[in-house]
Amino acid sequence: MKLDVHEVLQLIRLYRHDLMNDLQLVHGYASMKQYDVSMDKLNHLIAKLSEERTLQTIDAPQFVYWLIKFKLEHKEVTLEFELDEDKQSVEPYDQELVTDAEALINTLRHELGSLEGLHIRIEIKYDHQWHIKYRVIGHEELKKVKMDKQANLMVEHKENEVLFVFSYK
Repeated sequence: MKLDVHEVLQLIRLYRHDLMNDLQLVHGYASMKQYDVSMDKLNHLIAKLSEERTLQTIDAPQFVYWLIKFKLEHKEVTLEFELDEDKQSVEPYDQELVTDAEALINTLRHELGSLEGLHIRIEIKYDHQWHIKYRVIGHEELKKVKMDKQANLMVEHKENEVLFVFSYK
């Protein structure tokens, strides 16, 4: 993946804009002496930054870039990450991770008509092979979502969520 400098600068602008919004909220509540709310907002910001720092430790730069870009460009989706740190390298699957993530998002957009209101929790774990689990919540029509058959994909429909688990050996 060749990065376009203009695209990277635009993402930095989006990121800075979001960070400034968060900091202005903290400052605003503190200036109104609503210290409890200010601390809640500050703790939320710290947790968000910590989660992003952890995400950036994955040795799959294209996938990390894609996730950060998606999160910045799709505010209508709540995106969370959980990383089970492991010494095994996921880098050989970097482009495949991006391709699978894009295919999933495109399928969700096509099947649901919109990504509005979705909550996607991405769990990245290693257990003799890499498992990237997309836990999707937030839309009644999720039960009907079908993805094209892929050897590395398992789909599990639960009551309030759908799990899309991609595996990489």
